[in-house]
Amino acid sequence: MPSHSHLRNILIVDDERTARVEMERMIRILEPDCDIQTADSVEESLCRIKEKSPDAIFLDIQMPGGDGFDLLYRLGKQRPPVVFTTAHEQFAARAFEHDAVDYLLKPFGNDRLKTALTRLGISGPAENTFTADDLMILKVDGECTLVRVGDIDLLESKDGTTMIYTNAKFGKVNKTLAQLEEQLDPKLFFRTSRDQLVNLQRVRKISITDQDSLQATLFNGSTVRFSRRRGVLFQKSHSF
Repeated sequence: MPSHSHLRNILIVDDERTARVEMERMIRILEPDCDIQTADSVEESLCRIKEKSPDAIFLDIQMPGGDGFDLLYRLGKQRPPVVFTTAHEQFAARAFEHDAVDYLLKPFGNDRLKTALTRLGISGPAENTFTADDLMILKVDGECTLVRVGDIDLLESKDGTTMIYTNAKFGKVNKTLAQLEEQLDPKLFFRTSRDQLVNLQRVRKISITDQDSLQATLFNGSTVRFSRRRGVLFQKSHSF
């Protein structure tokens, strides 16, 4: 994979001409120095890649004559990083199993595209890389499933694994709690202790316990205890 400083050649693959034109327009607004090629099928993509090896691919999934996964199969492991762009949410788990850098659900705006470019290393660092509307892949009972970041109640480091809990499901992710904390919006998620991150929008109330420590009660009825140090930081930063 090329170094981030050289991620400047982009291939857009989409069978709809209007989608290719719009994607190119959006990328040029954010990164005017990028060299952009386009293709409308798997076969044309292979020709473009042979002519000028791209540093990253924005790839549609459903196309005539073969889908985006067919292209990845034919490219093999020695391929550029890929961001999928599609109107269909149901392919996301499979996309991340193929090591997709990101998964953009159409329609999306410049802010969401900039996040994808940041993850590719094309744009400069963002304040955070996961927004509330992003999808995160979880492993539940050995299978991959998806959860909207804004629907996460709690993230917890447990027995060397990072667990994610929502109101409907829970599963594990292949990132440390510290890595996720750096990528999540600090206005949305707060580190309540060494082992836990809570989504403040999923908190129903904050109370003081008999031990003079803070405790968050979530909308699902579960509680999260703040460590003393993190409780003090929360009170200072949130005028509690």
